[in-house]
Amino acid sequence: MNTGAVEAALSVLSNHLALPLEFRDDSCEIMIGEQPFTIRRDGPGDRLVVSALVADDLPASPSRKLVEDLLNLGFGLMHDGLPAVARDPETGFIAAFEVFALERLVAAEFPAAFEKFVAFATALADRLDSERAGAASSATPQDDSVIEPHFIQV
Repeated sequence: MNTGAVEAALSVLSNHLALPLEFRDDSCEIMIGEQPFTIRRDGPGDRLVVSALVADDLPASPSRKLVEDLLNLGFGLMHDGLPAVARDPETGFIAAFEVFALERLVAAEFPAAFEKFVAFATALADRLDSERAGAASSATPQDDSVIEPHFIQV
């Protein structure tokens, strides 16, 4: 694994956020508001994985539109530079994640990529919260820049 690229990316992000960030057991935990984010080194794949918990579980009666959107987001990994969403079958947690190949990771660009991911994960968490509260139709972000890099609107 190219640990130099990973360490450099984390260092630049640490400076950008003005937070002391460091890897412990190949991962780094960050709380943004009340939402947990993890940056993890993935040794065998030479990649950096950023993930966020977006919900403890699906709403009890998710709308068809929400289910379709979540399924569509599962294809994010098939498109370079797009996040994906998954549900942990053991816990029910819904997580967003994005994979960065170290061969293409530019440390100076990582803070902007991380911020886009944070915006995506936050919008998705808000959408799931709104759906749970019964207000799915008003849960879409109004700022198109939040969803621009993604192939569906969260």
